[in-house]
Amino acid sequence: MSHRKLVIDGFDTDADTLSQQLHHLSTTTATEQLHQVEQKASQVRAFITRGNTNEALNKALSDPPYGHGMEGAQAANAQLVSEILMSTRAQDINQVVAALGEEARDVLLKYIYHGLKRPAEFNCGVLLSWHEKVVEAGGLGSIVRVLSDRKTV
Repeated sequence: MSHRKLVIDGFDTDADTLSQQLHHLSTTTATEQLHQVEQKASQVRAFITRGNTNEALNKALSDPPYGHGMEGAQAANAQLVSEILMSTRAQDINQVVAALGEEARDVLLKYIYHGLKRPAEFNCGVLLSWHEKVVEAGGLGSIVRVLSDRKTV
């Protein structure tokens, strides 16, 4: 039981303000972002079909949709990243993670946390095995960078 009578979490206006600022900095609308994610999805699925997981993951992690009002594009891109993670064999995860750059690993970690917040939609067991390999490759600094970054996916 909490000793507070007032829930102060609702007073965090910084998160809302930052999200709206990111939206205004974006040069594309939510519809355009969703269309870009759909185009990216067809290319990523072609890479998956050919067995090129590295290219598929790099493409899916490039230019993720950030900002206020981009929830549809963000959910579609998260689902796309999830498809790649689910289709990768467990013994190939180390090789795929090693091929990613630091920024791509951080974005991947954002998507892993996004999926872990929604266990009904994503396979948390697979996400946890990816989390282990990403942290192993990027160290604890990657966790700190992701948790302190205000841009969420």
